[in-house]
Parts: sequence; structure tokens; C-alpha cells
Amino acid sequence: MVSPNNIPEANELSRRILPLGSQKAPRFLLFALALTFVAIAADQFFAPILHTTSPLWATAACILLVWRRGETSLSAKDASFPGGLSKGRLVAFIAAHVLLILVVRSLTGELQPLAGTITLGGTLFTALKVCVFVPTLLLLSVSQWKNTVRSYAPEFSASLVVLLTFFPRRVLEALWPWYGQALGQFVFLLSRFLVPGLGYIKSLSPTLAGPELEVTIVSGCSGINGIELFDFLFGLAVICDWNRLRKGRALFAYFAGLLAMLLGNALRITSFVVLGNHGFAENIARFHISAGWIFFSFIFLSYLSLTYRWMLMLRKAIPEVSTAS
Repeated sequence: MVSPNNIPEANELSRRILPLGSQKAPRFLLFALALTFVAIAADQFFAPILHTTSPLWATAACILLVWRRGETSLSAKDASFPGGLSKGRLVAFIAAHVLLILVVRSLTGELQPLAGTITLGGTLFTALKVCVFVPTLLLLSVSQWKNTVRSYAPEFSASLVVLLTFFPRRVLEALWPWYGQALGQFVFLLSRFLVPGLGYIKSLSPTLAGPELEVTIVSGCSGINGIELFDFLFGLAVICDWNRLRKGRALFAYFAGLLAMLLGNALRITSFVVLGNHGFAENIARFHISAGWIFFSFIFLSYLSLTYRWMLMLRKAIPEVSTAS
């Protein structure tokens, strides 16, 4: 008996239905992205004030997604880049990064007070950190970049999302004076019906004062750990199933998932307030930190189970092949 897996037509059909990605992605693009990753790391090493993980995560995500995408019409043009990129463009790329390092190091004293501030200067300083991508534009001509971006638009778009939204610890810390108040008021509204006599003390770290337990919401309770966990696990799932995803649905599910984690964090704190004021104060004080990871993991798995199939492309049925021994 001959198995259908040994039939070339069946194998070809399965490859078209479930493209798995391959090393047929354009070598020049992977090389350019790898150079960018190394150069950004060097920028941050020699000019520490540029340190931020977002550009590195975004570049790494782009490399993985381009590799997972595999062969496109652009791959056939890979032969037009014999031996990689031109020496002149490589020299210009390296020189641009060296110039950036020298300029930033000379301005470190002026830039340091702007770090982490919510001001026009702080915004411009954040934009300067993203300028580490500018030298990469020198590696290809304008027409080559147009073709590359056109062929890999979903991968570049996903990398932009990573750059702007992944692991936003500093953003939440900067917004804490406002976000903390909104979180405290929301938890208070949810808890007051279940905890008679619950009070709210407004401060930078708001406190919910109950008859048995007072819960102070500090910046570490912002839900950032849950968001970082969601970013990492959702990103891993996206990379593994990139070729089967409906990209628009995946993007919507990502932002909806961030909101779900923030809402879950509010419910987590609410449970501390309610249970702590109903006889479980000692247990809450002892396990509230370690229980957070368990809670956030449960929220993520629940959310993924509800949205995963919805994000995937429907598989086409492979016609049965009748064989004879």
C-alpha cells in the first residue's frame, strides 16, 4: 500500500496550503536586518544614553518573521545581490553609525535631563533613540527598498507594532500619576459594593482602606508584568503561526489582549481588596506577588483559547488520493 505522504502531488498541495517558511527568504534582506541588529547593539554599548530594548526587539522580530515568511517574488531577485550588499553602502552604513555615536556622546550632558520626561524635549529624545534605524536606509537604493517593503509589508508592520508597544514599562511608569489614579478609582468602584465601609485615600499610590486590610496600589501593581508576559507569549505564538495568521485579526487580537490584561489586573487587585477584607488578609499579604504570575498566565491562556482559531486562516481540505498496492 502506498501512503499519500509519498505522492509528490499531495506533498506539493500541502506545502501550498500550509507554507512553513524556509531559508529561501532573500539573503540580502536577512543580512541587512542582522547588520542593523548588531549596529544598534553597538550604538547602545558605546553611547549608553541610547539604551532601549524596543529597537532590538523590533529588529529581531522582523528577522524572524521574514525568515518564517520564506520565499516571495523578491527571493527570485536575490541573485541581483551577488555576495551580499555593495561595499560602498556598507561603508556608508558603518560611517553613519559611528557619526551617530560620536554626536550622541558629545551631547550626553544635555540629553541626560530629558530622559524619561513627558515634555517636548523628552519626546524628541525618544525619537532620537529610534534614529538608530536611519543608517539602515543606506544599505539599499530607494527602488530596492520600495520592492522590499511592498513584498514584506506585513512583516515590517508587525515590527513597527513591536517597536511602539512591546514592553512599555517606562511608558507606564511615566504615566503612573494619571494611570494610577484611574486604576485606583476603578478598583474602588468594583470593591465598594462587596466591602462595606471601604475608603479611598487619594495619593500618588492610592490606598483602599477596608476594615481588615488596606491595599496600596503602587506602580508595581500597574499590570506591567502581565503586559510583558502577554507580549512575549503572544509574539511567540505569532512567529510560530505567522504564515497561517489572518494579519488584520491578529493585530486586533493583540491590542484587545493588552486591554484584557489591564482589565485582568484591575480584577486581580479587586480580588485582593475583597478577599483581604473577608478573612483572608494574611494569605493575601503572603502570596499576592507570586499569585500574580499565575493569574496573568491564566488570563493569557483563556484569552488565547478564545481568539486563536479566529486568527487562523481556514485550511483547505486536501483531496483524498486513491492508491493501489
